[in-house]
Amino acid sequence: MANPISEVTWMEHSDKLEALLKQEAKITTHSLDQGFEAEVMKITADGESYVLKIWNQSARPDIRFQYRLLEALSARGISVSRPLGWGLNPGGEQVLLTGYDGGALRRPDERAMTALAGILSEIHNLSIEELGEIQIPTFTFRDYFFPGAGEHADITQALLPLLSSITVRQECLIHGDFHPENVLEDRGRYTVIDWTNGQLGDPRYDLSWSVVLLRVYLSDRLAEEFLRAYLAGNELLQEELEAFEALACLRWLLLIRSSGAPQGPEVLKRASRLIAGNKYLQGIAFKEFRTKHKNKGSDGMNLEAVFGQFPVLESDGLLLAKIEPHHLDGVFEIYNNGKVFEWCGILPKHNKETVKHMIGHFERDYNKRSRVKWGIFAKAEPGRLLGIIEAMDFEAKVNKVTIGYYLAEACWGKGTATAAVQLLLEFLFREINVNRVQAEVMPPNRASKQVLLKNGFRKEGLLRQASLWTGKGVVDLEIYGLLREEYGK
Repeated sequence: MANPISEVTWMEHSDKLEALLKQEAKITTHSLDQGFEAEVMKITADGESYVLKIWNQSARPDIRFQYRLLEALSARGISVSRPLGWGLNPGGEQVLLTGYDGGALRRPDERAMTALAGILSEIHNLSIEELGEIQIPTFTFRDYFFPGAGEHADITQALLPLLSSITVRQECLIHGDFHPENVLEDRGRYTVIDWTNGQLGDPRYDLSWSVVLLRVYLSDRLAEEFLRAYLAGNELLQEELEAFEALACLRWLLLIRSSGAPQGPEVLKRASRLIAGNKYLQGIAFKEFRTKHKNKGSDGMNLEAVFGQFPVLESDGLLLAKIEPHHLDGVFEIYNNGKVFEWCGILPKHNKETVKHMIGHFERDYNKRSRVKWGIFAKAEPGRLLGIIEAMDFEAKVNKVTIGYYLAEACWGKGTATAAVQLLLEFLFREINVNRVQAEVMPPNRASKQVLLKNGFRKEGLLRQASLWTGKGVVDLEIYGLLREEYGK
């Protein structure tokens, strides 16, 4: 593949990157675990390794700020990735190149908790003057950390009194999302990554968010060790800690409801205990802990039928099933073909290793209850992948789901997509109790529009310059919708 470093238009870069660009050394790449908004790859040249992070165009973080912040922090000995440069790739996507700092923190223990608490303490105790002329962003606390909270009566019932009883300070640099998944480990050295939420904020909240995530996803024992190590060098009243932990719990609940946080029976059990023991949250019946998922036939979506166990859908001719690692060749055939994504907000993937990792990301998204990707298979030939169909953006408040689909080129024009959408609609309307299914299509994509129209969708309008799609820029989109009351007519 082409050298991904030389393809970038670098806006700012270090001397190290300048030297790297001049080298004739062979560049090798390897896909790493991806985030929701970015593609991540490991690059090796002359025995040294680096990490290139590429943000899709729907995500617009301030990479210039992140680059300069990492420069300042690494110069002061804080355990962050060493930045080499930031810029734009040929598709207009922002990229950031840093040093390679190892792999994920696989087995957190007391020693790791002590080290991480020390790093967080160092970050909080930096004076703003030490960071030089960097303009650290400042946001309104409630708007930034609790967007849409007003739509949830139970969360609002707890949030408003809390915010009126404490003063949120914006006095130091905070990470904004400090937890073990944003930490890398290399031979006992820990490095904090992902500064997308870096801002001027309140260290009490930054600490409490970390503690709550440790309690919910790991254990009280590790959370207590982390807290003990942090408080050894920082004074914090128990009353303050409990109030800010309550805020962190409310944010976590809000993220669950927007499909932004993973959950499961044990996670919910630990969260329930944590919330029940916090005096600021007692007496409030949060819906996650007072009812189970709604059953089929109720007014709401039966999400348990989607995410309780991966649903396999069958018709006389088709099978919609989970995409497994042994389907790699078929997935690569689809993603390696630029024609498939001519009218999609997806860039082709020409590296088979990248596609291999993507299959794992399909399962990760499913476990986070945010998206379901089915492989489309012919029942007569179940080992051959014909295409991919997905359901996403499960908006429970209005019982709405968005779908998308793309086929291998060899399967075009044979009615496969129409049949797959028909099968998925039957599942969504009859089993999940969805009220509205919608799809967004670029106007030139006639084939996709025909698939929707054949399945009873109505064209509802043109959204002019409505979205920023990867590789396409700002695009017009036609919106197609189908309601439960219209289905089957």
